[in-house]
Amino acid sequence: MNRKTQAGIAGMAVGGLWLLANLRHFQAQGFVAIGMPLVILVLGGIYFAWGRKE
Repeated sequence: MNRKTQAGIAGMAVGGLWLLANLRHFQAQGFVAIGMPLVILVLGGIYFAWGRKE
């Protein structure tokens, strides 16, 4: 497993955990609470996919 794949897995883990923790604030804050974790989760998935192709 190369570094890009490892970084993608870490990004997905951090983004996913942060997203789950912030879902309880969704009613009060709306998409502000889940925006950044969602971006990190998606970018981690993209980085993971690119790392697997190399």
